[in-house]
Amino acid sequence: MDLSRFSDALRALVEKTPLFGSDDLEVVLVANPRAGGFTRPARAIAATRDIAFIAEEAASLARRKGRLSWRTVQTVGPRHATRIAAECIEESAMKPRSAWLIILACGDGTSLEFLDELSRAPDELRNRFTVLRLPMGTGNDGSDGRELNDSLSRLIGRGAIAIQPVLRVIPAPGGPASTRAPGGEWRAFNIASIGLDAFVTHMTNKLKANLPGDSYKLMVDLASVFYDKIYPPKAMSVITRDAAGAELSRRDGRFLLIAMGVSGKRTYGSNKPILPDSDNVCVVDQMPLLRKIALKDPISSGRIRDFPEADLFSAETLEIAYADRILVQMDGEAELLVAEDFPLRIEKTAPLIRHLARA
Repeated sequence: MDLSRFSDALRALVEKTPLFGSDDLEVVLVANPRAGGFTRPARAIAATRDIAFIAEEAASLARRKGRLSWRTVQTVGPRHATRIAAECIEESAMKPRSAWLIILACGDGTSLEFLDELSRAPDELRNRFTVLRLPMGTGNDGSDGRELNDSLSRLIGRGAIAIQPVLRVIPAPGGPASTRAPGGEWRAFNIASIGLDAFVTHMTNKLKANLPGDSYKLMVDLASVFYDKIYPPKAMSVITRDAAGAELSRRDGRFLLIAMGVSGKRTYGSNKPILPDSDNVCVVDQMPLLRKIALKDPISSGRIRDFPEADLFSAETLEIAYADRILVQMDGEAELLVAEDFPLRIEKTAPLIRHLARA
């Protein structure tokens, strides 16, 4: 897909948006030209069709009255989106009267880099920014809309500015993970999890770059069969707490995975509804291999509550104790934890990130 034409089409839509009134608006399109939505022919054709459809809807709308500044920035490698975010935040300090719209045309990894930096900015600056995450990657579990026409329609009357919380993933101070994590903590804007699915994330990231098309998915499935051999499950304890810090429950056992979302109704792994309803935490007990295989498809289709091995509930904080190696993942980026990194805390913040939700 031609990025300049894509950028021009998005700018034409933003020129019609009613969302920021007559405020001066700084718009930055952050695009990863290597994302699947740009490089895969079928996806690019579908995106072109969606943009044309929304442009036709917007044709009769009046232009916004405020000044609009537009720029397009292409990411060129890992952590570039972090630097772009830092530059935007620094510039916003010199433009106190401007609102900022950041359009992230990329995958979940690039989006995570930008949002991580934005979430750490001072409140006064962060609150000037609104993000629109377009589904231009291969997974798109954290995007604002699963389909591009849904995402873009939020600019022209079917969207509203909402503020979402963030997950802080905090390893024990003094452990090796605390020195790798920025400021001693990682952040997630969709789901953080520990166990089997973090291993799947790790293998996906390793294989996706080296295998053509979707062939990596078969290899990931095969690798998952050996998860218990690579990371033998050990005793784990999980304490859950409410917003006031009061203990809600304690679970002890051997767990296949533990996942926490910024809210319920969250997907990961390319639209697998691990949190299919309003509860934001899922704990799945360890089970034999044949049972895992039998449950794979039902769990992937959102029927996880049908099985006694799964427990879904709501919590604001998880405290996890463990004494061995295990993987954790934040929005598709995996990290290795060792015994010294525990206890691990995963906690939900107050609402921090302004984004375009469906009205």
